[in-house]
Amino acid sequence: MSNVVMLLSFKLKNDVSVQDFLLASDKTQNEYLSKCKGYVSRKLFVNDETWTDLVFWETMGDAEKAMSASEENASVKGMSSMIAEIIQYTLAPLERNY
Repeated sequence: MSNVVMLLSFKLKNDVSVQDFLLASDKTQNEYLSKCKGYVSRKLFVNDETWTDLVFWETMGDAEKAMSASEENASVKGMSSMIAEIIQYTLAPLERNY
């Protein structure tokens, strides 16, 4: 069961295609996130030019450890290099799940 959510809203660099970004996102999912302790699920969506990555975790500790370790992961670095601007980053306990 998920108890923590990470929300990241961002815009891609002008020279990054949606297809290339989705390939990098898939690589990050398969090579890093899905293997992290406490990972529950992930949703990725876009509205106009603003992307939102929503990741659910079992505990705050799991989420914090995964986010800290992600800085050294090659697939995460590749995906992050495509981001021009971070609009919002939130890591918070899930208050209620309907």
